[in-house]
Amino acid sequence: MNKGQLKKGLTGYIQELLGQDDHFARKDETIRLCAEIMRGQADVPAEPRSNFWQFLSGVFRFEWPPIVFFQTVALLLVGLFLYGAPRDLRYVPVYIPLFVLAVIPVLFQEQYFGTGELEAVTRSSGAQIVLARLLLSGAANLVCMTVLLWLEIHLTGGRPDLGRMILYCLVPYLVCMTVLLHLIRSRKKDSMPLAAAMSLGSCLFWRVSSRLVPGLYELSAVGVWIAAFTLFAAFFAREICFIVKADKEGKMYGPVV
Repeated sequence: MNKGQLKKGLTGYIQELLGQDDHFARKDETIRLCAEIMRGQADVPAEPRSNFWQFLSGVFRFEWPPIVFFQTVALLLVGLFLYGAPRDLRYVPVYIPLFVLAVIPVLFQEQYFGTGELEAVTRSSGAQIVLARLLLSGAANLVCMTVLLWLEIHLTGGRPDLGRMILYCLVPYLVCMTVLLHLIRSRKKDSMPLAAAMSLGSCLFWRVSSRLVPGLYELSAVGVWIAAFTLFAAFFAREICFIVKADKEGKMYGPVV
């Protein structure tokens, strides 16, 4: 080995040692900085969870445009269908599931956009988000059904049995909303198209029943409607209790997909 080769070899060896020392020095510095960050976070007091009504107000600012848009579209369609339908109360339940169909884009948007995991790690639990959206959507549904009842009274030009009309609105609505909430809780990947198919299928069911079982819409059958209202109101209330319980425990309403 000549003098030049020896010099080159020693230079490379020294540079390699210096590089290892610099690597270990950077590693020790990184560990020290991480330890300081952890000690600083340990002294930060836990922030209180936001009040639900404050949270609801925040959700309203972001969610009201799609809620109002879809509910307005549903109300216009129902108004057109009802205007062209015969003046008969048995056609009222046929169009109510369309209002439930209009809330699907809002209640299932975390599945559509794939944000379920993000909602699961927020300070406000996923159940609280579902409950806020449900309250806002339900309020819009009630407004639309009130307008629908007014339209039906106006078109009939008289004073129809308002109690029966309310039952004809609420029973299909509770049936669809109970099934919809169950689909959210089960949180299958195909739950959103299933909810849409359920709403449209419910319209078809009530249309067929109005033709094949006209006695169901007579005054003597009011007891059947009251029983159906009581039954599905209980199912709907149970789903609300599931949401509230999950919210208190800080959990998602259903599994994260």
